[in-house]
Amino acid sequence: MNKKEIRVIFIALFMVGSILFSACGGAPPTEMNEKNQQSPEEKVPEIAPETDESAPPAEEKSAEVPSDPQKTRFITSDGVELNGVYYPAGSASAPLVILMHWAPGDQDDWVEIAYWLQNRGMGGLSTSNETAPWLDSSWFPVIEPEKSYNVFTFTFRNCEKGCKSFEREEWYIDVQAAVEYAYELDSIDKDNIIMIGASIGSDGAVDGCAYLNQIHPDACKGALSFSPGNYLTIDYGEMVKDLGTASDPKPVWCLYAESDPESAAVCGNITENNYAPYSYPPDVIFSNGHGMNLIVPNQDPDPLELMLEFLAMVS
Repeated sequence: MNKKEIRVIFIALFMVGSILFSACGGAPPTEMNEKNQQSPEEKVPEIAPETDESAPPAEEKSAEVPSDPQKTRFITSDGVELNGVYYPAGSASAPLVILMHWAPGDQDDWVEIAYWLQNRGMGGLSTSNETAPWLDSSWFPVIEPEKSYNVFTFTFRNCEKGCKSFEREEWYIDVQAAVEYAYELDSIDKDNIIMIGASIGSDGAVDGCAYLNQIHPDACKGALSFSPGNYLTIDYGEMVKDLGTASDPKPVWCLYAESDPESAAVCGNITENNYAPYSYPPDVIFSNGHGMNLIVPNQDPDPLELMLEFLAMVS
């Protein structure tokens, strides 16, 4: 066999081997290397972390409503800036109680009662106060743990630490601005607003309730007054009647000392069906028995128990 014949046989054997290698799934080394290289456009899929299937699912934490009082400011229709404080309830969409102060003080006179109605473990600033028992929460009735109210207070113009002069018409403007502002507060039930006041604020409570229902029908559910006296140039009895003639009559309660001539004259002569008076004889009253001086311990009926009863009835 010559060299030429040997070369032909070698080429033939090589071709047969290549055919057999391809049939068995082989690939040239360069092709295999190309398949093992990742193109720049391809992304490596992320591997999810291993989880313990036996572990309970994590609980979702709901956003808590802040409990601290929130200081606010708002502007009246005649351009006066007033100070207010909002005490959020423990749950969203709770009723709102608007507290209006008397002439000898300002919104701070309501602070312990505001904390008490908020019922979130706040307050307790004083354990004993003989001159202002409404700032001593140690004698306040217990409120059920699940009950919590939003509370809003404000100070009438020129009344920081006590009113410097009587500004009856302007105070009614303040009431209008306060109830409009409070209506827009977050996390309140806008259809469940109650107003409570003492002295000038007691007139403001019934006047403000009637006014709010003019612009937001049935938003105010009722008013509780401590010693009204027609102090805001609007007749208290007429406002009681106005609230009673609504399609859904709104209750009004009045607490007064029999020895308080202005309040006795106002509260003792109203006969509307939506109205209830509570009088205190001279031998049980504190100081002159006017306004906040009715909110003292050992009264019969207890003024704060009446407040809770009123709120439970209307809210």
